[in-house]
Amino acid sequence: MSLKDAYSNYFKMGVAVNPIDILLPPAKALIKKEYNSITCENNMKPMFILDDEVNLADPAKYDLEPAVTFDNCKVFLDFAKKNNIPMRGHTLGWHNQTPLWFFHEGYDESKPLASRETMIARLQNYIKAVFEYINANYPNLIYAWDVFNEIVDEGSFRKSIWLDTIGEDFFIFAFEAARKYSLPGTQLFYNDYETAEPWKRDFICEKVLAPLMERGLVDGMGMQSHLTMDHPDLELYKFALEKYGALGLIIHATELDIHNADPSDESMQALADRYAELFSIYVDAKKNGTANVECVTFWNLLDEESWLTGFRKERSYPLLFWKGGQPKKAYQSVIDVASK
Repeated sequence: MSLKDAYSNYFKMGVAVNPIDILLPPAKALIKKEYNSITCENNMKPMFILDDEVNLADPAKYDLEPAVTFDNCKVFLDFAKKNNIPMRGHTLGWHNQTPLWFFHEGYDESKPLASRETMIARLQNYIKAVFEYINANYPNLIYAWDVFNEIVDEGSFRKSIWLDTIGEDFFIFAFEAARKYSLPGTQLFYNDYETAEPWKRDFICEKVLAPLMERGLVDGMGMQSHLTMDHPDLELYKFALEKYGALGLIIHATELDIHNADPSDESMQALADRYAELFSIYVDAKKNGTANVECVTFWNLLDEESWLTGFRKERSYPLLFWKGGQPKKAYQSVIDVASK
């Protein structure tokens, strides 16, 4: 029994992958055995696709139509295509990991920020170029895209260079382009963290999802789900899941992990119990029709490579596999939920 087999009647089981995962045979074998959806951890973010060398060499030529390159993510696309593993695209727009030059006149950081009209054109043509390449070379491989990522903070729209250059409707232009240039059936998502927090949940529903839904531009809500052992309260998480689900949107848990700095047997059992409670929420929502959960993606393959160790500045043991690919107690607890 594998994760993808156990949950075949419920939703896809996904994992975020990095270059090491694609290069090492044991990691590749684990991905193919356990998962039926993959996401690039970093290599499809704007800084890896916008072609610095070409754009900066001839900024006048590419001022409104930025050049792109897929050299940094082709290995992932080829792996997914060869092994018939569907992909989530992550992410077309973000305030982070987007080159600063992209926002300035003439792609020159010493010059003022570009105008609203220029930035709308750059954003939409960048997205157009991404889809033209993917549609031509990997048609229907990427079934869902995070169109914009993390635009809400402190009870309002996040203060960002997107807000400074375009205004509060910046994300709508991205979704318009994604809908226009993606192949029919491609699912478009808004993606964010701490989506169970009431202030953030309600702002997302009212100020982000509502205007997108009115225009027919969004298909799903991405709940990142970077959790800890005591946050958020899972009843609050369940409420948020069902609130997004009540909108009629597809729900993906896009970046799941549970930070735990204690590798003791007792602590790993507690981690297993928390995962079991969380997956029971997903399964019950699917069974009861309160939220259409279609994919759950773990953010990294192994504890040893988890981004949380650097982010939290302490060793983290947040996932289902460790020690080069050995299943943890949490792995079996997740499998068991599906068999009940």
